[in-house]
Amino acid sequence: MGLRDKTTVLNTAVKHFQEFELPLDISQKAYMQILGSSAIHPISVKRSFKVWKYLVRGVEIRLSQIKPEPKPKPEPEPEPKKKLVTPKVPKPAPKKAEVKPAVKPAVKKGK
Repeated sequence: MGLRDKTTVLNTAVKHFQEFELPLDISQKAYMQILGSSAIHPISVKRSFKVWKYLVRGVEIRLSQIKPEPKPKPEPEPEPKKKLVTPKVPKPAPKKAEVKPAVKPAVKKGK
């Protein structure tokens, strides 16, 4: 028993999890019931991984290496709301005040 046995058990478990699309939170008893005689024997799991949860964790890591989880698509940014802008009316130019002479001219124009 060594690295070779552990790798073999892990590869078999990964293959089973992919084939039967098993969830990663499955118990060992449920796994045994689903796969039947082709399931990994509990003694093999105990010798290689000590406990079922360590095998499942190894499967989880191996599956993430094989097929990385898809990154969530960023939500499209909402279009900025258009502010209602009233058109600015240019102010009329100030009228020049006509300056009337204070004193009337002595000379009359045009006779």
